[in-house]
Amino acid sequence: MKAPLHLFIAVALGLPRVAASYAAYVSGPLLAVRWVTQRALVTAVLLVGYLLLVLGLNAAIGLKVSPVAWLFELALLLPFLLATFGLPLARNFDGRKLIRILNVIVFVMSFVTLVRLGFPFQIPYVHYLPDAFDGGFGAGGAKTVTVIGFFGLLELFSGRRDKPIYQDYFLYIAGINFIIPNFILGIVAGVCGLAMFAPKNRSLILAGAVAAVAITPYIILRTETKNSSFAEYYKYDPKLYAYKLVGDIYLDQPQTALIGAGLGQYAGEAAIWASPINQVFGESRVGNIPYLTSSDVHLKHLAPTMLRFRDNVYAIESSSNKPYSGISVLLVEGGLIFTLLIVLLLYNRFWRHRLSYIGKACFVFFLAMNLLDNQLDSPWYGTLLFAVAEIVQREKRRATRRTSLRTKKLAGVGPAMLPGSPVLI
Repeated sequence: MKAPLHLFIAVALGLPRVAASYAAYVSGPLLAVRWVTQRALVTAVLLVGYLLLVLGLNAAIGLKVSPVAWLFELALLLPFLLATFGLPLARNFDGRKLIRILNVIVFVMSFVTLVRLGFPFQIPYVHYLPDAFDGGFGAGGAKTVTVIGFFGLLELFSGRRDKPIYQDYFLYIAGINFIIPNFILGIVAGVCGLAMFAPKNRSLILAGAVAAVAITPYIILRTETKNSSFAEYYKYDPKLYAYKLVGDIYLDQPQTALIGAGLGQYAGEAAIWASPINQVFGESRVGNIPYLTSSDVHLKHLAPTMLRFRDNVYAIESSSNKPYSGISVLLVEGGLIFTLLIVLLLYNRFWRHRLSYIGKACFVFFLAMNLLDNQLDSPWYGTLLFAVAEIVQREKRRATRRTSLRTKKLAGVGPAMLPGSPVLI
């Protein structure tokens, strides 16, 4: 429900093109040319039809499923799915501007939150948790701010510039968004993605080393003070146990390995809304939604694992202590084939272009982030994927034009004029 607020702020700041860019993934195929529109609509219909069929098949074999949770999870996943399956982009979509303006907005909104808490007389890390740097999203928003900050750094390092990077104010805005919320899993995944720029910008290695020296002591402190109750009881780190649960589910319900349990039926955001976990730990603050229930696969496998700590809330409070992630959720709710398809589509769209450092970094971040935490059903993550896709497409067009111009120049030179050719007298 926070998206309209940020969109209205963008319009109020006199940025109608940014608002149009943000709306590109909402309006979707209607902004594309006719023949692409038809293909996009067919793809969307087939995808939704398949996902609905999976839910129906699970219900047909006697498993309890939640159609309302499926519907909500589909809505949350829609930006990510549309970006993954290559929804055509609108002509007025500008990925770089969208990334920059989102970073500025969440930067300003985060400081508004800090002021309400007494900043600058009361500061994060000292008087309250850095999670308060939440971009105006509320509880849990710090994770989104970190992700937006990471994409801001991607845009900065991949762009052309006529001045040193340290003179660009946006470096400090995106860097603060990325670091201050202290979402450790996001920072680790982001560093993995930014490492893709090292061959292009060697100074990034030095900057990364300096940043690592600055934040490593705090990361070590957080690691040492992390509640280890989960790992002590189950003998696995929660993030490893997430994949053990996937194996248990595949053995218990073999059809899940092939087609999945259905969207919103395991540990997606909608499944957490409906779960008794939410009632005990307050994982997601939502009101009562009619007919929103938990599925069998959730109640049998994930809920008991976490409810074991109903008297020790801190055992699973941290993101690093939750026994699920984006990839594990995808493996259960979508199955092996669907998960492989998603990975291959993202690889094809973001990695294959050999000159696109931002595409490679985005793909590495997708893997690292969702092996540790679930960002797939964050609409903001899906929006940022659209932005990077537009940047990658623009780089491809630029590279194609350069190749075409080079070919034309060579074609316009006679054989006798080429270097090394014999001179005819």
